[in-house]
Amino acid sequence: MKQNDYYQNLLKRLCKANNISPRKPRFEDNEGLVTIHVKNHLKEGVDLECFKILNLIQQTVMPLGIKFNQQLYLYPNGDRLDRVAITFNKNDYVLLNKKLEEGDINN
Repeated sequence: MKQNDYYQNLLKRLCKANNISPRKPRFEDNEGLVTIHVKNHLKEGVDLECFKILNLIQQTVMPLGIKFNQQLYLYPNGDRLDRVAITFNKNDYVLLNKKLEEGDINN
């Protein structure tokens, strides 16, 4: 990822402001994709912090018209949620950062 990853900084600050560990969303840049992994730490059900982080992502990305995919990963042989992955095409993620850098929040 770029040296100035405005979106990563924004999401981590929003997590901190909402009493969520800023280390909970983990960013990965891999072959044309940028993925944000959010681990579920509960053995039963879903960690409320996972939902809060997903909500923060939707509230900050969707109004800017940036596309992303969301995928749930379950543990094998069960219905227990392991993690959620939010994936951006690298070009869309670069555009997201550019909009944040320039303050272009009008789509």
